[in-house]
Amino acid sequence: MRYVAKFALLSLTILVVLAAVVPALAGHAEQYNNCTQPARLSVGMTGRVTLYPYLPNTLRNAPGYGAKIGSIPAGGTFTVVGGPQCVSGIYWWQVNYNGLVGWTGEGNGYTTYWLEPYGWTPPPPICALQNRLYIGGYGRVTPGLPNVLRSAPGTNSTGSNSVVIGEIPGGGIFSVVDGPQCGSDGRWWWYVNYNGTLGWTPEGEGSSTYWTEPYVQTGTTCPGFVTSRLVKGGYGRVTLWPNLPNRLREFPSYQGFVIGSVPAGGGFAVLDGPNCAQNTAWWLVNYNGVVGWTAEGSGSQYWLEPTY
Repeated sequence: MRYVAKFALLSLTILVVLAAVVPALAGHAEQYNNCTQPARLSVGMTGRVTLYPYLPNTLRNAPGYGAKIGSIPAGGTFTVVGGPQCVSGIYWWQVNYNGLVGWTGEGNGYTTYWLEPYGWTPPPPICALQNRLYIGGYGRVTPGLPNVLRSAPGTNSTGSNSVVIGEIPGGGIFSVVDGPQCGSDGRWWWYVNYNGTLGWTPEGEGSSTYWTEPYVQTGTTCPGFVTSRLVKGGYGRVTLWPNLPNRLREFPSYQGFVIGSVPAGGGFAVLDGPNCAQNTAWWLVNYNGVVGWTAEGSGSQYWLEPTY
């Protein structure tokens, strides 16, 4: 009788444990098999392995990470015969590649696709963010993270032939040269000049998130001179016309001792200023490690100009 009671108690304990564990495992499996990357293929369609990042796609005997039975090279085309099956957060498709039938993953489960429809033209991207920048104006990256500069609008992961050529730090000021263009990633891109580097940078993403903002110069007007165009913390250069150098002086005055010069087209960082004296605006600049004061111009003529 004691053995029957012990067996009943043990059975009850096992049932209680299973009741607690099985739902948890089921929830874990549901989360494990949750696929959020939109599928672009369908049964009967012709697809191919993407040309970026130019890697082959493995063929397996079952969805997920089953036994490898072959591979499809970058650019290789296939016929979709089954699927999709969501395993490990990735959509898996059964395909026929040159007579070899197996399962292969469509992407990394996030933003990068390894497969794409072949002979199919995707719909154009939709850029929903309202533009605030404009050609000929100035912009500033919002405080915090930097904004990337690329050789073309869009990103490689969304099909654009674009490489990173630099970045603009948070608070960095730039001039807007051209744009906007709606990139392959659904973001508006502007062609800008940041400290002499020309490239494309995104205005933001979505419909309400801005990474850049318009920047309005509030230049000082010194007596006897037009409104200053340089800003403290920005960048500038000596104008190419009349193709003359600008002198660097110990203090902001034409009587200041000359300690060097900046040639026409020479770029510099603006450290301080303006200091109004002798009918011009004087700026403290750093040109190749030489720090001194230089005049912005005379009367209505500028000798210096911003580059941002």
